[in-house]
Amino acid sequence: MSSELERRTAIIVALRCGCAPKEILDFFKFPKATVYSIAKSFKESEDIEEGFLTPERKTPYRFVQNWCLENLEMFWSKEFWPPSNPCDYYLGRLERDTNKRAHNTVDSLKAAIIQAVANLSREQVAHAVGRFRHRVEAVIVKGGSWIE
Repeated sequence: MSSELERRTAIIVALRCGCAPKEILDFFKFPKATVYSIAKSFKESEDIEEGFLTPERKTPYRFVQNWCLENLEMFWSKEFWPPSNPCDYYLGRLERDTNKRAHNTVDSLKAAIIQAVANLSREQVAHAVGRFRHRVEAVIVKGGSWIE
């Protein structure tokens, strides 16, 4: 498989997952012209005839989010999710640790994620999450108003 085909495939997969071309550029560091050219072709094929995407292969996250909104009482969309979630630090740390090197297989990526999670300090995670819960409960008591 050529590197050009791999690059094109990675860009299309990212577009199907809802990533913007700018996000793809920042993540993969591919040439700007390549990303925008493929994104344009992808958008045109999607607009004109649904392109190379059959309904069952379309971006699934929209379907899942709509289903969750309709069927779950307490579904939090990404717009509602707290911007200063204590897990953001740990998720960022996991991302940094797992992306230190490229992974050629899903199994390699899974192994890196498992190792990174195992290396997290249980005490630090429990402390951050425990403080967050206390703050959320204080906001609920105050009826959503400012707390200190």
